[in-house]
Amino acid sequence: MYRPLRRLGLAACLWACAMGAAAAADADYPARPVRMVVPYVVGGSTDLLGRQFAQRLSTVLGQQVFVENQGGAGSTIGTATVARAQPDGYTIGLLDTAFAINPSLYAKLPYDSLTDFDFLSVIATATGVLVVNAKRVKARTLQELVAEAKARPDQLSFASAGSGTVVHLHGETFKTAAGIKLLHVPYKGAGPAIADLLGGQVDMMFNLPVLVAPQVKSGVLAPIAVTGDRRSPMFPDTPSFAEAGYPGVNAVSLWVVAAPKGLPAAVHDKLVAAIGQAMAGPEMQARLAENSFERTVVPYPQSVDFVREQMAKFAAAVKASGATVN
Repeated sequence: MYRPLRRLGLAACLWACAMGAAAAADADYPARPVRMVVPYVVGGSTDLLGRQFAQRLSTVLGQQVFVENQGGAGSTIGTATVARAQPDGYTIGLLDTAFAINPSLYAKLPYDSLTDFDFLSVIATATGVLVVNAKRVKARTLQELVAEAKARPDQLSFASAGSGTVVHLHGETFKTAAGIKLLHVPYKGAGPAIADLLGGQVDMMFNLPVLVAPQVKSGVLAPIAVTGDRRSPMFPDTPSFAEAGYPGVNAVSLWVVAAPKGLPAAVHDKLVAAIGQAMAGPEMQARLAENSFERTVVPYPQSVDFVREQMAKFAAAVKASGATVN
């Protein structure tokens, strides 16, 4: 009659040993290199930020954090890899604005954007600047541009890197806020769009300040306003949309470090703290500013609300634009 008790005792002992081993492993985290998935091919703003951040995070954690690029399908392939990974802290992802846009753009995603991830921390944001071709457009202020657009409905055009991209949705948000009609011209990537803007084939475009600063300096492009409620350090004389009377044009590009849902508490807390340390200091801030990133550290749990808010803003823009992928 003692055999069931023996078995029960043995099971309890094995469970206790397993729990003890797991706790010890969590305390020793990280014991091997950490993979950080960037859901894009090499190059581009997210890859650049990811490599800068991975280098700093490696130093803080005392283990290598290596970047693994998995591009394709509007960033959803790499993002799905993060969602499906073991929640042990050895796979994290650097997700960007597309992550906030995609739930409204795609009819179906290979993951649930809100329940399949631990949003460890937002690490950076970036404003967009609206620039016009200085020869094609006479306006030099937002009020002048709105007046010109109202006088010529659907005649002024704005370029984007493709339907549903953040550049496109900034334009749609502006149209809705100002009550104007602009012609959207989508391109396959930012490069061709900028080229046609410089060449005068289109009138205006939203972009990262660093990507248009040389052309603004040369006088080919003229800055009109920056998204959000603060001016860009690169264009200190250019007002924000909020200053100019359009506070609704305030969605920003964002970058958030995420992990598959269900991290052990000790690992989760260690990563959140390490991310904050990696982003600290004037050197990191200067490196970010050089590429139009603004250090915006929003750790868990505030990070969850931040991501939700941006999703809601872009959902409204997607609805207004009618953009869809499938």
